[in-house]
Amino acid sequence: MKRRHLFFIVIVLLIISCKKNDEKNKTELSSTDTKIADESNSKEILNAFYVAYLHEFTNSNLKESERKLDSLKNKYCKKTLLDSISNEFENNELDYDPFINAQDVSEKMIESLSIENVVGQKNKFQVKFHDDSSENKTNIMVTITDGKIAALK
Repeated sequence: MKRRHLFFIVIVLLIISCKKNDEKNKTELSSTDTKIADESNSKEILNAFYVAYLHEFTNSNLKESERKLDSLKNKYCKKTLLDSISNEFENNELDYDPFINAQDVSEKMIESLSIENVVGQKNKFQVKFHDDSSENKTNIMVTITDGKIAALK
């Protein structure tokens, strides 16, 4: 009789242990899936921004282009980043567009645009493209926070 009780208790403990491991594995898989989805979504956000931004920068109607560029920045960027950039322009610390590290844009930039995750750094991406003035790639480190561009380097 004692053996049956002991056997029954061991079986119950084994079942409970298996359930806990299964729940832990599901939680780990879920967080991995969320991380991949977040990185993929951030990459899509950056791609949408840079394609639209570079394309609009080539618009010959300067007034319309400036309005649309401002609209894109407001849609895709954190206000703190935009305020910081504005402050740097006002204090003559910037004489180029920090989103492209240049003053002008060419179609080659759009064609060569690539966005890659920075390994080991969550929400950080390398935005790369060629420009007409050199064969070097422009590299911009971009940080995404809450689905918006939060920092540029």
